[in-house]
Amino acid sequence: MKSWIILGMLAFMMMTMLGMSQSADETTLVNLMIKSGMPESASDEQIKIEVSNLSNLYKAINGKRLVATIFPTQDVVKSYGNLLLTRIGSDSDFELAMTSNHSDEKLSSMSFIEQSIMLKRSKQYVESCKICGKNQINVSGFMPQSFDQNQDTYRALDGLGIRYDAGFQAGILFAPGHEKDVWPYKLDGHSFYAVPVSTYALSGKKIVLQDSYFKNNGLAADQWYDALIGKFDEIQGKDEPLVIVLTTSVSGSGEYLDSLNRFMDYAVSKKARFVTTENLVSLAESGSHDASLLPTNVTKECLTCNQDESLINITAFVLGNESISAISNTTEAGTF
Repeated sequence: MKSWIILGMLAFMMMTMLGMSQSADETTLVNLMIKSGMPESASDEQIKIEVSNLSNLYKAINGKRLVATIFPTQDVVKSYGNLLLTRIGSDSDFELAMTSNHSDEKLSSMSFIEQSIMLKRSKQYVESCKICGKNQINVSGFMPQSFDQNQDTYRALDGLGIRYDAGFQAGILFAPGHEKDVWPYKLDGHSFYAVPVSTYALSGKKIVLQDSYFKNNGLAADQWYDALIGKFDEIQGKDEPLVIVLTTSVSGSGEYLDSLNRFMDYAVSKKARFVTTENLVSLAESGSHDASLLPTNVTKECLTCNQDESLINITAFVLGNESISAISNTTEAGTF
């Protein structure tokens, strides 16, 4: 009799553990990628708007104790936007990654040497957004503007030791043999992972989940929200992450920002786990897609700073009782 009781208890424990494992595996992962950029030779007003929009996005996401990955252009880092990026890199678990010089830049029109020099500089610029002696920024990710890249880009990324390239779209823009992949996958012949941005079927057409695509095609913010919710519900309980691209010029203010806030509230209510792109790649590399294996992203206590909506006038902020100048040495970053 005792043996049957023991066997029953063991079976119950195994079923409980299996149930816990399945519950962890079924957690929907959400990765928000933020493209921060400006047109070439941006005016003072355009710079002010960009930094304000990036601030709005950061505060919306960070205010809910969630995380995202930011891909700033060189132009943003060279402006006083580097003060905001330095603050983000020091007091949150947001990931800072890299892109190119400015918005809408076409890498495919550049030579391998040109791309290599430019991407090396981009990496150094972002890594300069730190407070010496307080934190370190190590860039491991890249996203091309307008998903434009070529084999020379891949070679340049290999040379820089970049871990992932977020210039792909699930089922639309993919490496040969990976048309069905929704998780990051190793790009054949290269040292980095390809990260597919999620896609969604709208009116019978598969489209990328990027806010600027919706706006540029005349789709309203409510339709963007419906697509985010629709995709979330579609993949809930499945082994598929939700990877979304946000553009500061679109989601940094107004109705699109409202839609993002509504979506985040919905996802949180469904027990979603928000992760950085680096987190997502780590899970793919490990072979396990269980979010419970990741360290918990805990937003650090907000620093005392000027709370002006634009955050334009930040020249310093306080860490504990010590005043730290948040100035990036972009001159040094651009030197080879």
